[in-house]
Amino acid sequence: MLCIRIADRLGVAPLEIKFEDFSDDSRLYIKDNYVAINKKYENDYVETVKCIAHEYRHVFQIFYVQIFSDERSLRWRKELQSMINSSNINASGTNYLSQEIELDAFAFTKFYLENFENIKVENRIDGYDQYIDIYIEHAKAIM
Repeated sequence: MLCIRIADRLGVAPLEIKFEDFSDDSRLYIKDNYVAINKKYENDYVETVKCIAHEYRHVFQIFYVQIFSDERSLRWRKELQSMINSSNINASGTNYLSQEIELDAFAFTKFYLENFENIKVENRIDGYDQYIDIYIEHAKAIM
């Protein structure tokens, strides 16, 4: 199962997946220990697996900042503490997209799905893929 393969790659425990009605593509509910995916993707395998990979990467980030004390963990810790999401995003979404934790999650999603699941990933945000590709090259060791 894909969830187990992604969890194994990241060294995290698999989480329950639930489809819910909301405006986001997906969300991680840490206290309840599950990933929620927008119901509109319930029959869209590619979008569903993109959401799963993205949210599992956030789980990895949370563990990373608890285990490591390097420059990356310091940056991620700061962003995780003041995370921008659908409740506090600006009109253009730039404050959300400019977070390293989001770029990292989008990059992991593309890297993992293309290299291990043979699924082509193109971001829906114009121009963002070039940043993702640069990030992957610089962070390949932790992908």
